[in-house]
Amino acid sequence: MASRERLFELWMLYCTKKDPDYLKLWLDTFVSSYEQFLDVDFEKLPTRVDDMPPGISLLPDNILQVLRIQLLQCVQKMADGLEEQQQALSILLVKFFIILCRNLSNVEEIGTCSYINYVITMTTLYIQQLKSKKKEKEMADQTSVEEFVIHALAFCESLYDPYRNWRHRISGSQIPEGFLCHISVRVSSGKNPATPTPAG
Repeated sequence: MASRERLFELWMLYCTKKDPDYLKLWLDTFVSSYEQFLDVDFEKLPTRVDDMPPGISLLPDNILQVLRIQLLQCVQKMADGLEEQQQALSILLVKFFIILCRNLSNVEEIGTCSYINYVITMTTLYIQQLKSKKKEKEMADQTSVEEFVIHALAFCESLYDPYRNWRHRISGSQIPEGFLCHISVRVSSGKNPATPTPAG
């Protein structure tokens, strides 16, 4: 796992030089450090990891705003087709948000921002392009597109089903009784059932 010092160094280089390559390197380093939390194989039960990604308060102060702008720029360029580097950046961004949401204390804040709207917009456009014969040449290499869509689905899961209840159901695994009580209480109180609370 990359040291906090290395992540801090890369972030300071980005802030000082305003070079997007440093931001991409920061994202790549962060994602590589917590890659075990991505877990995007929906046909398998969630992998239990003893560690936990950092809380938002431990990240650079304006990181979420910076990444929101980067994601918005990707959305705006979708109509003309993203270049290879932009496709790689968009995938890194979604992976970053998945990892953050694996720390349940981050879910509510990430869920109230516009990231999921941008990701769904991009996913919709990608699927439309995949279905369009006019885009066949542009979409000749579908690997990155499919990777984005899979991770977009995992991001939705991390926001709206953070306990991965659905995965347990399709695998035939029994859902803990305490979890069902948690959902029941939150629904009856008018709260979002996907918003995690500490177990009692």
